[in-house]
Amino acid sequence: MKILILSDIHDNIWNLQKVIDEQKGRIDALITLGDYCAPFIGRYLKEFDVPSYACLGNNDEDQIGLAKLSGENFAWTFLAREYGEVELDGKKIAFCHYPRLAELLAETNEYDFVLHGHTHRAREEKRGETLLVNPGAVCGIVSGKPGPASYAVLDTSDNNVQIIKIS
Repeated sequence: MKILILSDIHDNIWNLQKVIDEQKGRIDALITLGDYCAPFIGRYLKEFDVPSYACLGNNDEDQIGLAKLSGENFAWTFLAREYGEVELDGKKIAFCHYPRLAELLAETNEYDFVLHGHTHRAREEKRGETLLVNPGAVCGIVSGKPGPASYAVLDTSDNNVQIIKIS
């Protein structure tokens, strides 16, 4: 199973469209890690037409609008919960926006994968038996300046994560 991982879109529809063009029809599920910003991003995410799981970030104000525009495949983690979890292809996955929470979740060794965003910097590191992953930022902004834009694809058949730069 191939799972697309996106974070920190920040309304960059141009980069998001590149991801759609590259990955639509090639993935089985989508996990987004917050900071979509405007609800209209949901219309783009809906194009993947796969089961989608999402959490919110610190720049997501209109959660109801985002949920409405993202379609029937979209399952999101409510604000009352700080992280989401899902089991896909027999793999336990936790996902959140913030890195410190992700690190704490990884240290429990209850998950095969823990995913986070927020820093806009790609990251892949092993914590015990758990792989901790940040796909980077779709928006291509790091520390308020232009930087690398990226996303990730997780392949559950070999537990491999590929960080892919958006050009």
